[in-house]
Amino acid sequence: MSEHTATQMIVTMLAEGNPVWYVAAMVNMRSHDVYMIGRAAGYPDKFKLRRAVWAQQNRSRVAA
Repeated sequence: MSEHTATQMIVTMLAEGNPVWYVAAMVNMRSHDVYMIGRAAGYPDKFKLRRAVWAQQNRSRVAA
């Protein structure tokens, strides 16, 4: 799994409302690292996280 894919998965899971500790266990990372990735995308504001996921999905559709 690439770093970009892992980052997107983390942001998506946090946007869905999963707690940091759960996401960390799912992607086999430390909770602090997951928190920092989420924080860069707007965590704990779920609205910002959802916008980040939506923007990435639209970028992927345009590029394809």
